[in-house]
Amino acid sequence: MWIDPRWDVVEERFDPKRAGHFESVFTLANGFLGTRGATEEGYLTRTPGTYLAGFFEKAPREVIELPNLPDWVRVELTLDGERFDLTQGKILDYRRVLRMREGTLVREVTWESPAGRIAKLKFTRFVSMADRRLAGLKVEIRPENYQGKALIRSFLDGQVTNSGTQHFAPVELNTFGERGMYMISEGNSSKRLLVQAATHTVAGRIQREAFQSASRQIWYWAEVELAQGEWVSLSKLVTTASSRESHGDVLALALHEAESHASFDACLNTHREKWDKLWNQADIVIHGPEFDQLALRFSMFHLMQVAPQNDHTVSIAAKALSGEGYRGHVFWDTEIFMLPFFIYSFPQTAQGLLRYRHHTLPGAMAKAKENGYEGAMFAWESADTGEEVTPTIGGIDFKTKKPIPILTGQLQQHISADIAYAVKNYVQATGDREFLRQYGAEVVLLGARFWASRVELNRDTGMYEINGVIGPDEYKENVDNNHYTNRLAQEHLLYAAELFEEYGEEESIKGWNFTPAEAKEWKQIAHRIVLPAEGELILECDGFTRLAEIDALKYRDTPGALQMEYSWDEIKRSQVIKQADVIMLMYLLGSAYSREQKALNWDFYEPRTMHDSSLSAAIHSAFASELGLKDEAYHYFSKAARIDLGDIMANSAHGLHAASLGGLWQAVFHGFAGIRTLGGKLSIEPALPKEWEGLELKLFYQGAQLRVSLTHDGGTVELLTPEKEAVLELPTGTVVLKSSSPMASIWA
Repeated sequence: MWIDPRWDVVEERFDPKRAGHFESVFTLANGFLGTRGATEEGYLTRTPGTYLAGFFEKAPREVIELPNLPDWVRVELTLDGERFDLTQGKILDYRRVLRMREGTLVREVTWESPAGRIAKLKFTRFVSMADRRLAGLKVEIRPENYQGKALIRSFLDGQVTNSGTQHFAPVELNTFGERGMYMISEGNSSKRLLVQAATHTVAGRIQREAFQSASRQIWYWAEVELAQGEWVSLSKLVTTASSRESHGDVLALALHEAESHASFDACLNTHREKWDKLWNQADIVIHGPEFDQLALRFSMFHLMQVAPQNDHTVSIAAKALSGEGYRGHVFWDTEIFMLPFFIYSFPQTAQGLLRYRHHTLPGAMAKAKENGYEGAMFAWESADTGEEVTPTIGGIDFKTKKPIPILTGQLQQHISADIAYAVKNYVQATGDREFLRQYGAEVVLLGARFWASRVELNRDTGMYEINGVIGPDEYKENVDNNHYTNRLAQEHLLYAAELFEEYGEEESIKGWNFTPAEAKEWKQIAHRIVLPAEGELILECDGFTRLAEIDALKYRDTPGALQMEYSWDEIKRSQVIKQADVIMLMYLLGSAYSREQKALNWDFYEPRTMHDSSLSAAIHSAFASELGLKDEAYHYFSKAARIDLGDIMANSAHGLHAASLGGLWQAVFHGFAGIRTLGGKLSIEPALPKEWEGLELKLFYQGAQLRVSLTHDGGTVELLTPEKEAVLELPTGTVVLKSSSPMASIWA
C-alpha cells in the first residue's frame, strides 16, 4: 500500500490495547453522521460508535447525550471454516490508513489462520461528504494458498450501548429488494424514529445466501466460493434517516434513497470529488517536517468533516462525532477554538455555527431566569435546546476518596461573553452585517442584559464585580473577579451598546424592549468593572498571588501526576493553572496589550500552567509567536500536534479533542502566519519557525479570497477574486488589493 506521509495517518500494527485510540483517530463523518474507526470484525476491546448530530436522548438519572446508533460497520468473516480474528494465527502484513485527502479508511491485511491458510484482505470505508445520509464499506478477500468458501455476515447491530445505557427500543427488523435489510429503532426519551437501511452487492460465486435476525440485530449472510489467487468482495451501502431532521414517512425516505444509490465505487468517487473541492479551498501547505504537515491536515480534516451543513440547529461538540466523551455536548470550544478556522475557510459554515446560539436562545434565557438573572445566560454544556446539561458529579478524588463536585455548569459563565466575542470576530472578518441584523445582534444584546443583572456593585469602591465564578482555569473554583471573565464581559457590554445604536430599531430587537438608558447603563458598567492587577501583571482573579505555590514543572509532563499527590482542594488553593487563562485573554484581545505587558505575564503564568487541558498548548504556541518566542511557539505547536495523534493525554479513546484541533490551526494561521483581523483590517505579521522553510494558504476576508505565500524572507499576498477589494495591514504599511493591483509583497 502506497503511503503519503503528509496526507495519510497510519496504524502500522494491530494492537487491541490501542483500539480505542485509533477508533477515535480514524473517525469518519460528514457533519450529519459520524462513525468511529472500529474494525469490522469484533474484539473484546472494540468500541464501535455511530452518532447523529443533534439526535439526543436522556435516560433516567443520567445526563442527556448523543446515543450510540446501531452498529452498521460490523462484518464477520469465516474463511474456510476459520473465523477471521487477528488475535489468532499470524499477521504477516498489516496496515490501516486514514487517507485524509479522499476521506477514506483503508485496511490491508495478510493473515495466516491457525490452520495455515493465508489470505489477503482489504477493507475500504467512507462516510459520504456528497450525500449526508450515506455511508459505505467494502470487504475484499483473496486466498493465497488454498481454495474453499467464505461465509460473510453483514450486520445492523442494535445491541450497542452508551457505556451500558441502551437508548433505543427496537421497532422493526425487515428486508427489502434483493439484498437489502433495514432496522427501525425508537429513541426511549425523544420517541424519535431512526431508520438504517443497508444494501449489499457481492462480487463472486454465491453458493448460498439469506437473512437472519435476533434481538436488536439483523444480518445478511452469503457463502461465497473462494479460488486461490482470485478476489471476492462484499460492498455495503447504508442509508441513515431519522424523524429529527426528516418529516413524513422516514422509512419510505430511507428505502427510496437506499434503492436509488449508484454502485459503491460510483458513490465513493463522488465522495472523493467533494473532498478534493474542500481541500482546494482550505488546505495549508507547510514546507517543513512531514509530521507537522500531517498533524495540521489531521486537524483540518476532522474540522471539515464534522461541520454541520445547512443545519443551524446543531453545532460541533467537544468530541465532535468521534466518541462518547462529554456526551456530545457543545462548549465554548466551538466559538473560541474551532470557529476561526471556519471564519477564514468556510464563512457560511461559521455563520451556521453562530446561528446555533441564536436557535438556543430560549434555553439560555431559561437558565438566566432559573438563576435569578435577566437576558440570556448561555449553558456551559449545551445539547439540542440550549438548556444547561452539565453533570454535577465527577470522578473520585485520589486523595480524599470522595466524588468531586462539578461546578462548571453553575460558575463557568464566561461562555456568554465568549459567544459575543465570536460574533464580533466573525463580523469583522466577513463583513456580514445581515447576520448581525437577523441573528447576531439579538444574541449579543440579550447576553449583555444578563451581564448587567449579574454584576455586583461594590458600594465601597463604586466598582462592579463578578464574584463566584470559574474562569478558563478550571483549577480555580468559585473565585471573585476572574480577569478573563470580567474583561470579556466588559467587551461584551461595550459591543452590545454599539450594536444597539445600529440595530435597536430592527424587528428582531424591538420586541425585547431595549432602551437607550439600558445601553447607557451597559457602558457605565463596562467602564467601572473590576480588572484585578498588580502593576502590569494581570491577576487571574482576586488574591491569586497569595495562593500557595506548587512547582507545576515537576508534574506537567505526566498526566494525572499532580492529582495523585495533591487533593482537589489543595489544587484549588494553589497557583497551579490547568490551562491558558490570562494568556488566553491576552491572545484573544492581542492589540489591547503592549508587547512588554504580554511578555511579563507570559513569564509569570507559563511556568505555573499544567496544560492539563487539551485546549492549552496550541494557544500558548500562537501567543508565543506574537512575542517572537519562536522556539517556545514551535515546542507548544509540537505538543498540540500530538494530543490526539500521539495520545499524549492518554484519553483520546473517549473521542478526539476538537478544540485542540481548532487551536492547532490557529497556532499556524494566527501564530506562525501572523494573520489576524485587527481594527477592521487584515493584519499579516509572519513568525515562521526555523524548522519550516515556508507556508502557503488561502483564506476568505470580507468576501474576498486571498492566497498567502510566506518564507523567512517575506512573501506575497494575492487577490483571487478580482471583483472584490481587500484592505491589508502589512509590516510595510496599509495595502489595498484590487483588480488593478492584485498582489503585494510581505516583508516580515
